[in-house]
Amino acid sequence: MGAGAAILLLGLLALALGVRVTHGGRVLPGVRVDGVGLGGLSPAYARRRLEALAAEAAGRPLALVARDERIAIAPRQAGYVADVRRTVEQAMDAGRGGPLDGLASTLLGLFVARDLPLAQHVDRRRLERTVASIAGRLGHPSSPGELVVDPATLAVSTTAPRSGREVDRAALTSRLTRALRTRSRARVAVPLRTRPVAGRAAVDRVARAARGYLREPLRLTGAGEPLDVSPTRLAGVLALVSRDGGRRVRLGAGDAPLETLVGQIAARRDRPARDARIEAAARVVTLDAKGDASWRPRAAHVRVLAPARSGRTIDRTKLTAAIEAAIREGRHAIALPLRHDEPAVSAKAVRRMDSLIGTFTTYYVPGQPRVTNIRQIARDVDGTIVAPGARFSLNAAAGQRTKDGGYVEAPFIADGRIEPSIGGGVSQFSTTLYNAAYFAGLQIDGHRPHSFFIDRYPAGREATVNFPDIDLTWTNDTRAPVLVRTSTDAGSVAVSLYGHNGGRRVSAHAAARVPLDDGDFAITVTRVVRYADGRVARQPFTTRYDEPPDEH
Repeated sequence: MGAGAAILLLGLLALALGVRVTHGGRVLPGVRVDGVGLGGLSPAYARRRLEALAAEAAGRPLALVARDERIAIAPRQAGYVADVRRTVEQAMDAGRGGPLDGLASTLLGLFVARDLPLAQHVDRRRLERTVASIAGRLGHPSSPGELVVDPATLAVSTTAPRSGREVDRAALTSRLTRALRTRSRARVAVPLRTRPVAGRAAVDRVARAARGYLREPLRLTGAGEPLDVSPTRLAGVLALVSRDGGRRVRLGAGDAPLETLVGQIAARRDRPARDARIEAAARVVTLDAKGDASWRPRAAHVRVLAPARSGRTIDRTKLTAAIEAAIREGRHAIALPLRHDEPAVSAKAVRRMDSLIGTFTTYYVPGQPRVTNIRQIARDVDGTIVAPGARFSLNAAAGQRTKDGGYVEAPFIADGRIEPSIGGGVSQFSTTLYNAAYFAGLQIDGHRPHSFFIDRYPAGREATVNFPDIDLTWTNDTRAPVLVRTSTDAGSVAVSLYGHNGGRRVSAHAAARVPLDDGDFAITVTRVVRYADGRVARQPFTTRYDEPPDEH
């Protein structure tokens, strides 16, 4: 390199360095955004100049054309966003990078304009909302026509079919995105698709089929006397049904009217199964031990007061399909699709109920308000039959305790405190029933002891109850139904369970009480169930009692 060239290069570099010094914190010369010069401007002034450019870009209407319709939308409405802040940052960086710490790039800007694009993006959600609005405005659904039947005269008429038009949303989204990003002034063609439908001749054929079908009733057989659905009733059910998006039509049934008709037919022909009504003595023997105790089933007689009856249920899904097929095929006779239901408690099942499988008695002081509640819940539960494999719930059997249901206000344990409550005291019945199921050897599913010990109950063998959150539940895990009988007198309540548990013998063994802090104690009671086949099940349950309040 000659001396002259070196001097020239040094001079240019000095010039570039001078420009960098004089433009510290400003846009370098030659920088433009979409033709708008920003050289020498501070970021604040550059931002003001670009905001005007961005406002024009976001507000210039975009023209959409759909055949004979035109729509103008503002770019910002379609999700166009001009990022002025980002554009200013790019303008400030322009000419400051590259070889020689960017001096060469700075120097180039003195002689050649440096054009930058306006930073921008498209908000996808706003664009999708705009496309959906355009589609709703420009599109209209197809209609295959409609069948209209006058139920009074059975006159059949139709409405004409109409082809539909819909916007291709994916294609329109793509076109709008491209137009927004390029800020094009050209019109955007809205892509449309036509939905063809069946012609008038096809609709008229459906009308002729409807007139023919209404000449006679629809006969339903198979559940007692035949049932005729009159043409007048069918008039509200017949409908023009479209297929393949309306390109094919046929005679069929309207969903809602057919559902109503099927419900009415089922209501007339359904017959629920009825369990045998049975009876047994409410109290024949007393078991009331608070400590260790044992029990084995006693022979008993369960009487049948009314026999069981099988039931039938119309299969609504199949009947709906059968009526639709009959209308479509022009048939006027249907065999009702039936399901036969057997009672849970049949005469055969009652014959297996030959034992008093469990019983228990607890005592109360006569005349207290809580006694009213105990006797009421006993009446509510008396006579309950639990089928083999079924689960018993005390809350489900007795329902919510209310004044209208015969319950009164009495003391109730809530969060370790005694408070008045409607139905207070019914936990004594829960405890009595729990012990009856306990000594019957039945599967205890859920129970909750009281928070503190109450000496009228067996320690570790008691259960509180509260609607709806605290329940006593057990499963009849025998092969015979279980009949629940209850009995109350002036000073006691008893629960007796009848059925056949396979000869299970049950005993309860309480371990010594374990003292805890502050007067609390824990006790473990083990239920031992001996089965007829020699199996023995040992089922320990530990209860921890808190210190009782001053009064209970």
